Amino acid sequence: MLSGMFFYATNLKMVNFEYKKLIQQLEKYKNFQMKYLVLIAGLFFIMQSCNNTTQRPTTALDTGNSFIRASLDGNFKDAKYLLLQDTTNIQLFSSYEEFYKKLPAEKKKNYKEASYNVNKFSELNDSTAILNYSNSYMNQPLEIKLVYKNKEWQVDFKHTSSANQTEQ
Repeated sequence: MLSGMFFYATNLKMVNFEYKKLIQQLEKYKNFQMKYLVLIAGLFFIMQSCNNTTQRPTTALDTGNSFIRASLDGNFKDAKYLLLQDTTNIQLFSSYEEFYKKLPAEKKKNYKEASYNVNKFSELNDSTAILNYSNSYMNQPLEIKLVYKNKEWQVDFKHTSSANQTEQ
């Protein structure tokens, strides 16, 4: 009987030892799984962010419409994306952005809710167009100049700012 208890105790120690080894392996596997899961999730988010890039409009009219809507919505990231990238344009647009940010919330809401109408669209040549529009909040005709440069239609804010200031 003593030898049976010894055998039972030895087997119990071995089972306990095997159980601990199994638990350790499961813990390692669990840690590996978590690292793998985090890596996969990270790659998924990176791929999603790459897929969410704004597609650039391909026509002058579409570029103008996108710029107007983004400006009215206060979405300056999208509006700036459509801007002709030169020093003067960037400075003027930054000033406009700062002006907009200082507007009361009610005015921003009115701009965001405003619709707009294209009064006239003129293609001056194959690389220049003028879009005259008015929004339902201000009810004042404004215009933007669009230029085709580097195989893209872009908003020339220099013209937009000077033309609209002389009309006001």
